[in-house]
Amino acid sequence: MALLKSIDTEYGIPATYWNIGAIQEDFKGQGTEITFYGYASQQAREQGKQPLSAGKVQISGNEYVAGADRAQLYAIIKQKPEFDGAVDA
Repeated sequence: MALLKSIDTEYGIPATYWNIGAIQEDFKGQGTEITFYGYASQQAREQGKQPLSAGKVQISGNEYVAGADRAQLYAIIKQKPEFDGAVDA
């Protein structure tokens, strides 16, 4: 699973393929922090190339779902302003 959206990077090359790299969940505090990575393409990711960009998304409050699977997390990420218009890869 991943998301497709072209986002400019500091290298002047857009990252178009975004995947979740790490998930940290705080059950007591009812929040999740997702680390995601952006690659030039799906092919670049599959070839083991380094990501062009990385970021984090915080999920808490009404968005928080205990034990959410990746599909649920990608759906939540797509609701964030920076991923508006992203589509499933």
